Amino acid sequence: MRGFFLYSKYLRNALTHFFHLLPKQSFDIILVGATGFTGQRAARYLHQHAPDSLRWGLAARNSSKLESIAGQLNISGDRLFTVDTLNRQQVDQLVQQSRIIITTVGPFSLYGEQLIASCSEHGTHYLDITGEVGFIRKMKEKYQQTAIENKCKLIPFSGFDSVPADIAAFLLSREFAKPDKLTIRAYYSIRGGFNGGTIATMMNKFESGEYKQMNNPALLITDASQQIEKDPLQNYFGFSSDINRWVTPFIMSPINSKVVYNTAAEMRKQGKPYAERMSYQEFSSLGKKYNPVSFFITALILLAITKLGPKKWFRTILQNIMPAPGEGPSEEAIENGYFKMRAIASDETGLTKQLTMSYPGDPGNKSTVFFLCESALCLALNPSLNDRYGFLSPVLAFEDALVDRMTQQQLSLSIS
Repeated sequence: MRGFFLYSKYLRNALTHFFHLLPKQSFDIILVGATGFTGQRAARYLHQHAPDSLRWGLAARNSSKLESIAGQLNISGDRLFTVDTLNRQQVDQLVQQSRIIITTVGPFSLYGEQLIASCSEHGTHYLDITGEVGFIRKMKEKYQQTAIENKCKLIPFSGFDSVPADIAAFLLSREFAKPDKLTIRAYYSIRGGFNGGTIATMMNKFESGEYKQMNNPALLITDASQQIEKDPLQNYFGFSSDINRWVTPFIMSPINSKVVYNTAAEMRKQGKPYAERMSYQEFSSLGKKYNPVSFFITALILLAITKLGPKKWFRTILQNIMPAPGEGPSEEAIENGYFKMRAIASDETGLTKQLTMSYPGDPGNKSTVFFLCESALCLALNPSLNDRYGFLSPVLAFEDALVDRMTQQQLSLSIS
């Protein structure tokens, strides 16, 4: 009898191991947050651009809203999932059904950890559009090793922050033969608006105290291998001789620069041509002719957000006058928006290279969806991507594969 039970135990363990090895992931991509303002646009993008061979689904907390979105896109019920991202059991059940999870549910510091934890444990790749650098640093400390062990790619910052910046620094860096020092200044000209989810995330940064970490340019770097040079034009308001335009600091620069520095540190470890000493800064281009009204208003808004954001009364005012979660610019405004980037890099010898990049549509509401979905499609359709795992920037995850894919779409990019 003892032998029978021993045999049964070994048989049970063997069967458990066998079934664990069987493929459970019947979906290639599941989009979480499909009923939100950005999530709906992402669902439409996948509907229009995902190949028929790709099996993808939609997930959201509200089943009736989800069914409504699915009806508009003619998506069958077997591709819909109701999930509360704060419920770990529901999240685990969802994550195990897909090779890739992409999420637009923010603020991510409130609604993202269970997805990250589950993906890292189950080996499901993860992408989001967060700009919450402090949150990602915390997640990296908690889940990096688990994700690496389970060969999971966790790719935050896959929207307008910070795909353009990461790609620009990547492409410009290899134009130089391993310089000792490289200075990159990126100038943005944009037309677009904020949606309610972006506003909520911004307010949460101030409420949680994450904004206090933004003065650390090496926040995402886990070692001291990358030396960060301070640009003398950091936080500059005035006329730029680089582009002959009036400029102010770009509101996304504190986020994008940290992603770029993290990429540089990791690439240098692997012998890639990133400078040991690097400076990356971003600016908003306001025009060639001095417009005191435009310059003053832009500067005032930046200063107000920076200085008054921590004040509860100021956040309350903003929340009452700005779009609520689920709201955002009109379709016409989104389609009429754009972003144009002009990035200029120079090394210690004076050699200079310039990159230009542009995409039609509101950067925070159309470009972000483009970058997120194309990143997910790139991951789903390229099984031979590099063998890096854990928390990765867009460039660390994809390098040229994503650049090639996006320039075949509507992304315009050139280097001179």
